[in-house]
Amino acid sequence: MGGMKRFSPPLKFGVIFLLFIIGIIFRVIALPAISADMKWYLFPWYDFLKQHGAQGLATSFSNYAPPYLYLLWLATLTSNVLPKILAIKSFSIVADIINSFLVYRIVRLKYPTGSKPLLAGVIFWALPTVMVNSSLWGQADSIYIIFLMACLYFLLINKPVLGVFAFSAAFAIKAQAFFLFPVLMILFFRKRFPWYFFLLIPLIYALFCLPAVLLGQGWLAVFTIYLFQSTYYHELSKHAPNLYIFMNSFPYNLGVALGLAFAGVAISCWVWLSIRSKSELDLNRILFISLVSVALTPFILPKMLDRYFYPADVLSLVAAFYFPEIWFIPILYQLISGSAYLVSLFDAPLALIKVAALINTAAICFLLWRQFQAPVSSGQALVKDTLT
Repeated sequence: MGGMKRFSPPLKFGVIFLLFIIGIIFRVIALPAISADMKWYLFPWYDFLKQHGAQGLATSFSNYAPPYLYLLWLATLTSNVLPKILAIKSFSIVADIINSFLVYRIVRLKYPTGSKPLLAGVIFWALPTVMVNSSLWGQADSIYIIFLMACLYFLLINKPVLGVFAFSAAFAIKAQAFFLFPVLMILFFRKRFPWYFFLLIPLIYALFCLPAVLLGQGWLAVFTIYLFQSTYYHELSKHAPNLYIFMNSFPYNLGVALGLAFAGVAISCWVWLSIRSKSELDLNRILFISLVSVALTPFILPKMLDRYFYPADVLSLVAAFYFPEIWFIPILYQLISGSAYLVSLFDAPLALIKVAALINTAAICFLLWRQFQAPVSSGQALVKDTLT
């Protein structure tokens, strides 16, 4: 990333403009595409809410938490103006725009002046997996990532209560926000915030689900939706490029039990070692352990899906601006997640995910080595950010 210093200002902004245009063109071209997930899940959910209106939210017709279904219901209100495919995808594409701004803001903490923050934002906008996820696949990952990135931003500017609040909102939208939860545990044990901040997580979840409950859905249903999701398929890896892609022939129930036990021990050990580390939790350190957390957690958990390294795709890009020497890590995660996308969307050979899992193993090992053996702290304290 430091190579941009060698470019003249017109060339820098030419690259930035080109990436911005590429992101727009791809999204326009991809908008008409109808993925299997849209055909079998999102379209029927949309049609159900269009037929029953807001009252449809009182029923457990979907395996998603209520907050995303609120957006889907809002999309039905535009049915006389927008085709449903555009209405559904528009939320994810708008989320891409917001996330581009959040990437810009986080990188701006590291570089208060210059073009690097803007470059980071447009690279995110043009990342292949980001574009495919929202505009071609029609997935909602970019929506919960808004709050996960906001959580990281607030942690970096030393506003932990807002950080936990944002994390809680992310978790209320998708359970995969949990991948960042180990970082909150590290900060808690390093005495960055009190224990009662964690009460925000169930409280915010309940508040986000309250409209569905007021319409008639039971509290038990909304609080167990993520447990229901976990029973939706019976594979140790659903095209996820992690260790379990090599174990899908292993007995399912035993594999899940052993995998959860292994993940619990491994994550606990990583958290403990991170707590015991003598390195100061400054701006750089928090950013780096956040990347490790969102990369390591889905790598060692069973029952992961193809899209679950999306947070690692994003944070690896941000980390490359904070630590230019790891420039290759976001490229690796584009290959890792991109391989899973190719298999899920275009029926590429399953062997591609196994290769991606091996690359992922190497990336995880490098990140862990980098965290514990190489310095990732430059003494840059947490900062207070102000818009200029």
